[in-house]
Amino acid sequence: MRVGFIGLGNMGAAMAAGILESGAVSPSDVLLANRSRGKAEALAERFRGAKVVEDNRDAAERSDVLFVTVRTDQLLGVLKDISPVRAGVHVVVVNGAVPLVRLEEVCGAAVSKLVPSVTMERGRGVSLISHGPSVTGPQMGALGSLLSPSSLVKELPEGSMDAAADLTSCGPALIAEMMQQFAESGARHGIGRQDAWEMVLETLQGTALTLGSGEAADSLKDRVATKGGITEQGLKVLRSNLPQVFDQVMEVTLAKHAEARSRLSERS
Repeated sequence: MRVGFIGLGNMGAAMAAGILESGAVSPSDVLLANRSRGKAEALAERFRGAKVVEDNRDAAERSDVLFVTVRTDQLLGVLKDISPVRAGVHVVVVNGAVPLVRLEEVCGAAVSKLVPSVTMERGRGVSLISHGPSVTGPQMGALGSLLSPSSLVKELPEGSMDAAADLTSCGPALIAEMMQQFAESGARHGIGRQDAWEMVLETLQGTALTLGSGEAADSLKDRVATKGGITEQGLKVLRSNLPQVFDQVMEVTLAKHAEARSRLSERS
């Protein structure tokens, strides 16, 4: 199976690196295309055997699975440029703004939507997938096999992708902000800034491992927060304030998703 990548910005490069690092595909079966050739060459240098191709059409013609990771304002132009791709190519668009039916119509191929996470480069994260009507069972299986070694694969209806993307694709930035603010509060209360960050980071990793081992969140909270104790006071503050904070985050980000779709619809 030959795997092509069109677009190697932050997300595209992280996704390609995660897939290659996981061993899901051999570098010799990978084709790289990017408007700025230097980014493709840097990735090919890191993963010896990966091939930098001349243009997007070359990547499309030679790939079985083709990941397209470009900006929303460039997406339809790129798909038109590679259309019609050869029969059997599975185009995987890393962009949620355009309906799947429209994507398949433009590029003349089976199309799936993918929302990955930049943390795939570290072998962890979530890959959200929604399949277009022309995607076959074997194509679904092949895509899952490519992504599952470096991420948790979740297949969702297209209408659920935006909210899920807030939890997964946006999640690393949002969680990093929360942890940074937690550490900064410690710094404001007398702890050295670097020490505070190291404490929060190690605690975050330990907590994730504990919850990942199967312990329920409520169980962990009960073990840490004794009745009437110090931790319980902190939990009361969070329970009072966080629901509305996260609801507001969801509301503004979902509105931004809708705005992007509306702008694209007007242009196309």
